Amino acid sequence: MTARFHTLGLGAFGLGALALSACASQGGEAPRMAQADEGEIVLMIGLDGLRADFIDLYDAPNLQALAARGVRAEAMIPVMPSVTFVNFYSLATGLYPESHGLVTNAPYDREFDTVFENGVSTQEERWWGGEPIWITAERQGVRSGVMFWVGSETQIDGQHASDWSVYEHEKPYDERVETVLSWFDRPASEQPRFAAVYFDRVDTVAHREGPEHPLVAEAVADVDARVGALVAGLEARGLLERTNIIVVSDHGMTEIDPDNAIALDTIIDFDTVFVPEMEGRGGAGHRPFAMVYGEPDAIDAAYAALDGAHEHMRVWRRGETPEDYHFNHETRGPDLFVLADTGWSLTAPSLWSRGYPPYPGVHGYDNHHPDMAATFVAAGPMFENGVTVPAFENVNVHAVIACGLGIEPAETEADPATVERLTGGRCPAP
Repeated sequence: MTARFHTLGLGAFGLGALALSACASQGGEAPRMAQADEGEIVLMIGLDGLRADFIDLYDAPNLQALAARGVRAEAMIPVMPSVTFVNFYSLATGLYPESHGLVTNAPYDREFDTVFENGVSTQEERWWGGEPIWITAERQGVRSGVMFWVGSETQIDGQHASDWSVYEHEKPYDERVETVLSWFDRPASEQPRFAAVYFDRVDTVAHREGPEHPLVAEAVADVDARVGALVAGLEARGLLERTNIIVVSDHGMTEIDPDNAIALDTIIDFDTVFVPEMEGRGGAGHRPFAMVYGEPDAIDAAYAALDGAHEHMRVWRRGETPEDYHFNHETRGPDLFVLADTGWSLTAPSLWSRGYPPYPGVHGYDNHHPDMAATFVAAGPMFENGVTVPAFENVNVHAVIACGLGIEPAETEADPATVERLTGGRCPAP
């Protein structure tokens, strides 16, 4: 598939229209009030696994307050497959997986003849295509700070965000909040105008317990409190009125019945094909999808065996997946893509390297299923008040952020009409 790129005309809000003044806050003094001629700030908060309806199902007063004074989407549609690395990087780049290269959390590349390895490949530029929004900002003179966003450990054409960190899964959330807010305690010339921070807890708990377990309610309350702390910290620094806060998640979550499992090793011969989801470090546990690679004859045989083998499983050849899946990357797109129906799973018991119970909470299913719907809530000077917008694809977020910063977006696959709607007409479609 060939990517179709859209560019966004920023009109009166183009590059340089929003200049940052040289005023600086001083430690120990009363918080200064932001001046009208200072540039707007964008803070993007990533809440892993926050399904679109979680802030209605559970107590989330800070997120609800943001929605009340800003814009909330009925759903944000993740790219396919609906997993973490793929979607957080699409949010950053505005690109589909076939364009940025992260076609799954740990893709296999035919040219490299290797599988992406977390902790190593995260810092290898060869895996990361496109231009993340923090690089777009830096290239146009807008300082950025990024804490733990997917792709932020990698140099893009020799450049990082001005502030970035190697991922520390156990880093306390309070410290994450304090670090981000500390960036805004610097002299004005050293403060970011774009900042991003990531929290995993909802995804972690919902995987382990299932999406409607009481502990998920606690996880939602926890990340909601961090959102509240960031808002309060910006307000204390006199920055809230010029800050556009954008809260996003990567995907939703659904509950599976472990009895609804399809054993792929009873259907295909794993000695003739390579299936990273089943043969990698994660083992052959219950998976929503499988990407199959192999020589043409082996792929033909596997397709013949898989096609129609189970009523709750579908299989497509390379280049024949649904048009809106967009992961047919030249060297990483699978020869076969196997997808279970939502609530079902794929497994291969003969390949299990260790025994463990399946997670009751799973994502990765068809990106248009309601249980996979992600969250988008945004408030600030570029957004209308109390507006609910129809579902839209997450590849539009890069361009929305660029609009808020008054810079030109990179080449993206955003829909200009969607960006115009999300920004209340501030960045009109050409």
